[in-house]
Amino acid sequence: MARLLLLLLSAACLHSGNSAGYPKKYDYGVDQPAVLSGVQGSSIEIPFSFYFPWNLTKDPQMSIAWRWKNFHGEFIYNSTQPFIHEHFKDRLIMNWTQGQTSGVLRILNFKKNDQATYFGRVLLQTTEGMKVWQSIPGTNLTVTNNTSTPATLPSTTTATPSTHPQTVTTEGMKDEPKSGLDPQTIIVLAVAAAVFLAGVLGLTVFLGWRRKQGQRTKAETPAREPLENSEKRESIGHEGQYMDPTENPKDNNIVYASISLSSPTSPGAAPSLPVQKNPQEETVYSTIKAK
Repeated sequence: MARLLLLLLSAACLHSGNSAGYPKKYDYGVDQPAVLSGVQGSSIEIPFSFYFPWNLTKDPQMSIAWRWKNFHGEFIYNSTQPFIHEHFKDRLIMNWTQGQTSGVLRILNFKKNDQATYFGRVLLQTTEGMKVWQSIPGTNLTVTNNTSTPATLPSTTTATPSTHPQTVTTEGMKDEPKSGLDPQTIIVLAVAAAVFLAGVLGLTVFLGWRRKQGQRTKAETPAREPLENSEKRESIGHEGQYMDPTENPKDNNIVYASISLSSPTSPGAAPSLPVQKNPQEETVYSTIKAK
């Protein structure tokens, strides 16, 4: 089982050369990129892999460690303890699983003072004892100032203020109809306004016609009143002239007659006394019957 695992690991880790491009002198080693560069403030990753010819024990107790600055520099990471250097506190992540022969060291918030050479170190237990080896050339990390990208962004917005505002203004003018009322809504509002105006005009005409009808009715009413009054007076006058005498059944041999004069201008009437305050006078005549 151990031999099968060793063959699989060896097949996965065979490389044509080491990280510095030199021909392999040993059948064990650590492969890393020679040079890497990262943007300040971003994260940077150092991939690595290692290989060896020995047979592993049932519990190989693999351990990965990293140094920086030089081959015998300070340790910045150790998976066994575990340990992280104070300079990389909360900024160092190791993506590696026990038993694997490859992984990635990630540095967060890459800074200028992180520029250095980093060396991967491997420790494991074999059937021939504990073996330790380390990358010789290591990986040199450099910081690239991202001045071009921030410089271009402000230059496009501030260095050419005459072009961008014009473009924005033109687009805004084109977009105004889209944000306003659509043609269908405008047509509906126009029809509603026309109907409202027609209703107001019709109401005005109707009120004017009613006003004329009222004036005509008032003009005809005074003309009818004198005619009705005169007719009433004539009827009253005729009734007074042709009033029949009545006989009082209680008085014997005496006949009473009552004549009422109301209109001095009635035809066939006898001359009467001058008209006094009362418009109608009544005269009573009596006749004695002889037996």
